[in-house]
Amino acid sequence: MNTDARITNLSQPLLIVDDDRATRMLLRGVLSRQGFEIIEAANGEQAVTLFNQYRPLLVLLDVMMPVMDGFTACAEMRLIDQNEGTPLIMLTGADDLKAIDKAFSVGATDFITKPINWTLLTQRVRYALRSGQLSREVRQSRLRQTSACRIAKLAFWEWRLTDDSLHWSDDLEAVLGVSAQSIGHVADFLAVVHSDDRARAQRLMNLARQSTGSIEMELRMHTGQQDRLVRFVGERGVQGGDHALMFGAFQDVTALRHTEALVDYLALHDELTDLPNRRLLLRQIGEMLPKINTENGDVLLVGWIDISRFHRHNEALGEALGDLLLTRLAQRLRRLIFDTDAVARTGGDEFAVMFRATNMTIALDRFESVLSHLRRPFHIAQNDTILTFTSGVALFPEHATNANQLLLLAQDAQRLAQSQARALLVATPNTPSNSRFTETLAVERALHTALERQEFFLVYQPQMDLRTGNIIGAESLLRWQHPTWGLIPPSRFIPLLESLGLISEVGQWVLEDACRQARRWEQLGLALRVGINLSPRQFLEPNLFNKIQHAVTSSNVNPAHIELEITESLAMQDPTSAIQLLKRLRDTGLKIALDDFGIGHSSLEYLLRFPIDAIKIDRAFVTNITHVQADRVIVRAVTAIGQTMGLSVIAEGVETLRQCDFIEALGVTEIQGYLIGKPMEPIQIEALIANFVRPGAETHSH
Repeated sequence: MNTDARITNLSQPLLIVDDDRATRMLLRGVLSRQGFEIIEAANGEQAVTLFNQYRPLLVLLDVMMPVMDGFTACAEMRLIDQNEGTPLIMLTGADDLKAIDKAFSVGATDFITKPINWTLLTQRVRYALRSGQLSREVRQSRLRQTSACRIAKLAFWEWRLTDDSLHWSDDLEAVLGVSAQSIGHVADFLAVVHSDDRARAQRLMNLARQSTGSIEMELRMHTGQQDRLVRFVGERGVQGGDHALMFGAFQDVTALRHTEALVDYLALHDELTDLPNRRLLLRQIGEMLPKINTENGDVLLVGWIDISRFHRHNEALGEALGDLLLTRLAQRLRRLIFDTDAVARTGGDEFAVMFRATNMTIALDRFESVLSHLRRPFHIAQNDTILTFTSGVALFPEHATNANQLLLLAQDAQRLAQSQARALLVATPNTPSNSRFTETLAVERALHTALERQEFFLVYQPQMDLRTGNIIGAESLLRWQHPTWGLIPPSRFIPLLESLGLISEVGQWVLEDACRQARRWEQLGLALRVGINLSPRQFLEPNLFNKIQHAVTSSNVNPAHIELEITESLAMQDPTSAIQLLKRLRDTGLKIALDDFGIGHSSLEYLLRFPIDAIKIDRAFVTNITHVQADRVIVRAVTAIGQTMGLSVIAEGVETLRQCDFIEALGVTEIQGYLIGKPMEPIQIEALIANFVRPGAETHSH
């Protein structure tokens, strides 16, 4: 390149192209004084080279030049630019209308006539830059919207009520595999709806036609070579002629529903044996209790079965055959119960059963019969393996009145039987679980004065961004230091706070103290996001929004540094009200996270509407992620949902580098757990950040 092509700055500059050196110098002088960085070229060929190399913010381009004229250069730069919309301004003669027409035909954004009006030049340049920036933002927004619709398999429709014609967006065929021409009328549409759903679809469409409301339905449609589950939503137009139209969107939710069903199934079933797990068993017991006719003497038995010294069988057979033995045991248990009964794998070598009987004697006899069948040999690897068991039993209504109490009593009875070297023990009022009640009363009395005595305090568990390796947040956790009993586990006192009606008062203290701490960190220059858990009782309070606002404003904390955490089951109690409240909170700048995701009963159709910023994956799916495929499937599915919705995904309970590697590979963006740090006091968080090195960084660097 000769001396006429000079670069004054290597950042994104303006490009001036003119073969007249004096004109270039004048342009550079005027624009440099306005704060612009400049690169120059003396002909079109040099300009194309510089454009490709530096991608300038704007180009001022003369028409008549040697080597390559401005028209050719403009066309080539526009090819390089693709759809970025860089402003290309041609310098033309004032009366050269042909040049102006040609300039626009080859992709010029605007033109400036010669002789140049220097007063207007900078205004035209700034206008062109603003216009170019706006065009890029619109294009990026359109691309993001198109990409989101493609990922979510989402498209749009229009129904003209006067003639029942249907019009579809261009991506109908990509989403449903059918052309718009083939379903241009309501009758054509109903023809491809599954026969079992057709009457419902027609009824909902007739209701929508007769009202001014909306339409919302999920239908099975036979399009192409497969059945698809498609969700339709729409609403009547409200302005002018639009009243005769209904506008809406449709989405192929086949994969989403399959994923939802898979996540729900895996969350409630044991991967190895395919039996229900403890969570599902508790649900089944709870559903069965109201069906027991206690007036006739009916009972419900819950039995806990532990394989004695199973680790010895596992060591002798090997892990694979040990798993086979557990599978055979599960199959036998399944055959021994009726359809109305339940059986579950509640631990590694622990199982539980539930069944009803007309009286206690019959129930216990039947449970003994189950144990007797389990003691028969299992033929494994050409050998007979005989298992022994210790068991515990609890009965409704004799011993407890809810599912959790029954299962805990049965488990404690089994453990007592094991300690006494007995095969079976039936729960009694003297079973250790019942002695907890006296202890619980003392804890309840102490809780009433704990806040007043300033016995509560907050600790914070750090959260790390996997992309940067930095500590970016901390979840606040409530602790209780009793003057006599010492530190009380949260699992013991938080449920009592709820049941005693104290959680609202304590929850407000937590809100205010966490906001004050976040503000103190702001003043120290630590822009940490502080997570605050909202309890179910708090979330249902009608004045919760005002209480949260008071905590934020009184502490003067930046709302963006506060993240409110709610559980998915809590949000699903009243989805419509939850969405309204969360939107109000989020509009004030607060962040919203959905906690313990995957273990509740969420509906994806509502989840897609929740105004949230982050999903927190429960530690239950992280603990065994390195060797349990089902947990990896769940984490991958949740992460995909989060990515589709543009949310952060935080994995809780990460304790090892190997877990972290799996979590990161599945696309999770942040982690929380003992690998980063245990819950700690604020001063410890500050020390951790000051000296923090991402775990495994030294290993990876080698």
